[in-house]
Amino acid sequence: MNVKSRFTKNNTLAMKGIAISFLLFYHCFSKKSRMGGMYVDFAPLSREAAMMISRCMVQCVGLFAFLSVYGLTRSVKKKYQSYEFSGREGTMFVLERYLHLVLFFTIPFFFCMGVTFLTDTSSYAKGLVSTLVSIVMDFFCVGHLFGTQVLISTWWYLSLEVLLPGSFLIEKHVHLTKYLFVMPLAVCFADQDVLERIRDFMIVRNKWMNKILKFAIETIVMCALFMFWYSKWGRNHFEFVLNGLIPVSVICWSYEFLINLPVIREILQFMGKHSANVFYIHSFIRAKWLGNFVYSFGHVFLIWLVLMASSIVISIFLEGIKKAVRFERLSGKISDGILGWADKTLWCVSRNDV
Repeated sequence: MNVKSRFTKNNTLAMKGIAISFLLFYHCFSKKSRMGGMYVDFAPLSREAAMMISRCMVQCVGLFAFLSVYGLTRSVKKKYQSYEFSGREGTMFVLERYLHLVLFFTIPFFFCMGVTFLTDTSSYAKGLVSTLVSIVMDFFCVGHLFGTQVLISTWWYLSLEVLLPGSFLIEKHVHLTKYLFVMPLAVCFADQDVLERIRDFMIVRNKWMNKILKFAIETIVMCALFMFWYSKWGRNHFEFVLNGLIPVSVICWSYEFLINLPVIREILQFMGKHSANVFYIHSFIRAKWLGNFVYSFGHVFLIWLVLMASSIVISIFLEGIKKAVRFERLSGKISDGILGWADKTLWCVSRNDV
């Protein structure tokens, strides 16, 4: 295996940069209703073509899910080489992952909650009890999973993040499950180094001819999968499979031809570094706080750029708050305390069972 071709953490950040870019295009331009009646110039593409491409970018969900499970598998493989671990160890691993998700979400959650209530743009129904229940469910990232109201509709993905590591325990009749095919693919790719193998594979011996052939083949396959998914018949019959295959094709193509290019690499990694906060925040900016301002820039790329830039500025501000209050240290203590208590409890239970 060529060491230089390893799918690194920086590669993951770059892919997250692509995924968050997809997400903003999808939320901004996939439907006329999302543009709030504002004029948008899609040149050089036609309006219909640009909106079609934007709708396809909903595959950002699969991209994030693949990268999440891929990282989890790498972590498990590093800790348990043969994937042999007890039920107690497996439970602790899932709990640690869940705590990381919730604690990382804490600062953006309270920021969005505060601004939303100050601007009176909350989506919660009136009523103290229902609002408090919804707030608690949102904070613990399970609002969509349990059917309570969420502060912003895009936070449904947090329930998928919770579902991914423990999906074998829960079956829920919501659209979360249609993304689960990406899980075995991500596990396989992480365990068998499939991304690296595809990138290193040589069709012909000539380096440049090989690159051209692989670019043509991978581009055709990726576009064909997108077109098949976009057709009503394709989604009706193969959506579950396509929601796994399309993210894989995008990641394979990007890994080999895009995310290691100079300048582009640094830009994508920078966006990927802030992708979680951008995900938490951008829909509030677009739909609740500054929608008219964002769309007032008129052109599709300017609108995307303003929304991305404003979300990243807030992300930098929130990360500054985290450093100022030493949140990483505090969250580490909280996580260690909960994990220590859970480990002792599980140990006592296992001893009693014996």
